[in-house]
Amino acid sequence: MKKKILSLGLFACAFGVLQAQTRYVDEIFTDADIVKMSDQAYSLNWQEFAPASIGGPQLLPNFMDVYLPSPAVDTETNRPVVVYFHTGSFLPKGLAGPVGEKADSAAVEICKRFAKRGFVAISASYRVGWLANATDLDQRRGSNLLAVYKATQDARSLVRYLRRTVAEFGNPLGVNQERIILMGQGSGGYITFAASTLDKYQEVAGFDKFQYEEASSTGLFGKPVSAGDPYIDTAVAGDWWGLGGQVCFTGDSTALGLPRVDTSCDGRNFVNHPGYSSDFAMAINLGGALGDESWLEKGDPVMVSVHVVQDFFAPFVAGMVRVPIGQQFFNVVEVAGSYTAIKNASNFGNLNVLDFDWNDPLSLQARDPQFNPFGIHHILPFDIPPPNPAAPFLVNSNPWDWWDPADPAGANETNPNNVAQSKAYIDTIFDFIIPRIKRVVDVANLSSQLNEASASSDKAAKLFPNPTNDVMNIEVSGVHTSIRNIEVMDITGKRIQIIDGSNANQASVSLGNLARGTYLLKIQTNAGVLTHKIGLK
Repeated sequence: MKKKILSLGLFACAFGVLQAQTRYVDEIFTDADIVKMSDQAYSLNWQEFAPASIGGPQLLPNFMDVYLPSPAVDTETNRPVVVYFHTGSFLPKGLAGPVGEKADSAAVEICKRFAKRGFVAISASYRVGWLANATDLDQRRGSNLLAVYKATQDARSLVRYLRRTVAEFGNPLGVNQERIILMGQGSGGYITFAASTLDKYQEVAGFDKFQYEEASSTGLFGKPVSAGDPYIDTAVAGDWWGLGGQVCFTGDSTALGLPRVDTSCDGRNFVNHPGYSSDFAMAINLGGALGDESWLEKGDPVMVSVHVVQDFFAPFVAGMVRVPIGQQFFNVVEVAGSYTAIKNASNFGNLNVLDFDWNDPLSLQARDPQFNPFGIHHILPFDIPPPNPAAPFLVNSNPWDWWDPADPAGANETNPNNVAQSKAYIDTIFDFIIPRIKRVVDVANLSSQLNEASASSDKAAKLFPNPTNDVMNIEVSGVHTSIRNIEVMDITGKRIQIIDGSNANQASVSLGNLARGTYLLKIQTNAGVLTHKIGLK
């Protein structure tokens, strides 16, 4: 199937969504048109695994590389932004393999492809480090969860930073803050899924796999813990948004000129960009997984996944996460795989914005019952069986990656490190995700326009209660003296029903037969059209 699905990707351009020279779909800019802003700091935070060569644990910045069309060729100032998180098993590059930084070949290639389509693309670093080869299960599993947790805080800090640049700095990157997309590869995929779903203390504290099995005099934070205590202490690490757990300072500076943290205080989190939303529109996962199936709820962002079915290290459906170190691998924790996450997201209605007749060859192949028995949309399985079934760990689970062939860290990799083949996989990935991104981008743009329309409509119409669990009452005033009709639409703008307003200044609409979520009301009056967003709970 691998060869088949790659070849099918070449024909996806025939799909009706993909039209010639359409911004955000086609590459409308060239390599020469793209500029790169390197090593832009987006946050600061405590990094306990900072190397001794720079002074050991301390407060350090997280950086991002920004790729975008040059202002000399592009005047757009309201662009969707894709934030890309690299792979690397939450370890520094070289420990788990030859990749693991924002300058990885695949990360750069993918960001440039987005920028050439007119997006702002960001390849971001995040905090890494955990006790991957510890023999103590609590140390290994707990420090891994903490690494994912901190990286999730960093991702949400970056989202808030983007919103802050719009509000306070004049939007220097020219982004639309309602069209932020997170995309991650490997461990970066875990980040995008966690940032999409993790929003309750119970989700990081209420499961056995996230709790100490044995008492310890030091735990993960140097304090005594009991069996059954959660690995994550939010008083120390801050909450899942990256708020709370604020560090204290000594009053002097480190060798790098940053404030020195007072380690006698409990806090090990620096709060970045408070007051701004951490919300984003969409998450794309390449070969990552979801920490727990229960994290996913109705109303979470749109999700799309790409995954090698035979991945030994991150499960396609569900199973154990395994981390390769040298010629060994270490079990960490059971998780929900890409397939389970997308299936549940679909069942919750979180992917309704993607409702469409996905009958292009690649989408049809992705629903082949051999690997997708329920025909779930919006997951792309790659069939790459290991050469030897008796050695399932010798599988190419990251076929889109390539690296410097002289790097000794690549000695144990099963990926053939073939640039042309890796780019062909990226071709197929883009053929799959770009039409779906375009749907989300178009809806976010519609929502932005509707927010503006609603602001001007608020004084002309009263809607109550909003949100409602059934009946929505409408009353118009001012120059709007009579309601001709009321159109109910879903968030994509698709008409659901239309109701006669009887030319009265008041009307009621029954919505109890609809699924919970956000809808649009288009009220046609004697004086024009009033548009409102409403909620059904």
